[in-house]
Parts: sequence; C-alpha cells; structure tokens
Amino acid sequence: MTFLSQVNFAPQSMKTKIAIALEALLNEVSILKYVAFGPVKLYSHDFHEDELPGAQFITVGEQIVHERTRAKRTWSLSLELVDKSDENGYISQRDMWNLEYQISRKIWANPNLGIPGVVHCVYLGNASDLHLIEPFYLLRMDFDVVYYEHLVSEC
Repeated sequence: MTFLSQVNFAPQSMKTKIAIALEALLNEVSILKYVAFGPVKLYSHDFHEDELPGAQFITVGEQIVHERTRAKRTWSLSLELVDKSDENGYISQRDMWNLEYQISRKIWANPNLGIPGVVHCVYLGNASDLHLIEPFYLLRMDFDVVYYEHLVSEC
C-alpha cells in the first residue's frame, strides 16, 4: 500500500473503480465466502475451508484503441469460482451452474457497473472442471469490460 492509496484525494484508475464495483457485486451473492481481486491463489488447496465457495478475479489482458481524444479499452478478466465437496455434501455440476447463474444475473442487472465511462461488462462464457482436481471444483467465467478514458482535450 502506498501513501497515495491511503488518502482520499488520490485519483483512482478506471480499473480500480471496476474492481471495487465487481467485488461489491459478488459480495452480494450470499453463498460466496471469499471474493478477491488479488492476491491470486494459485492452487485450489490455497483456499481455506472457511473461504469456500470462493471467487477470485484474474486479469487476462487489455486491448486499447485510440479514438482521437479518448481511448476505448477492453479489459479481459477471468473469474475463478472454487468449491469443494466435503462430508456434508457433494458438489455437483448443477451447483456450479447455479452459482454461475447467480453471478451472471448480478452483473447483467447493472452491465455498466454504475461507473461513468464503462460501456458494458460483457459475459463471454465459462468453462468448468469437476473431475481434474477433486475434491475441489472449478468454474471459470470470462468477461470483457469495455470502457472509455478521456486522454486529451483536443487532437
């Protein structure tokens, strides 16, 4: 944490605003016990029992198109959802689909995340794996966040 991030007058990047908004949306999904934009947990077993089901965002990349006085940015993100079967129950494909549905509905209800300049948070699709890392189960949801940033007053 830097001094600038500790004071209220520090300017926030659009990515920071988007990250805060996405974390807030996911914190409204009552079943999730862990929501983070970083640090990334690299392995399923890095999640503690009290953090499951958990969700973490990972930056995939960004495309930038300069449009005279502004830049159109497309920020690609993945959301990893991790859960684990335990003695109280078995995680099924349906459980993961239901969680994916809850999250996608939350984002679709407010696709610009309430942030001026954000055009749309586009849900691109998902991939799941129920058997590779048992007893953990993983569902990855992919998003593009399209937004504009003002560059200069004249070109």
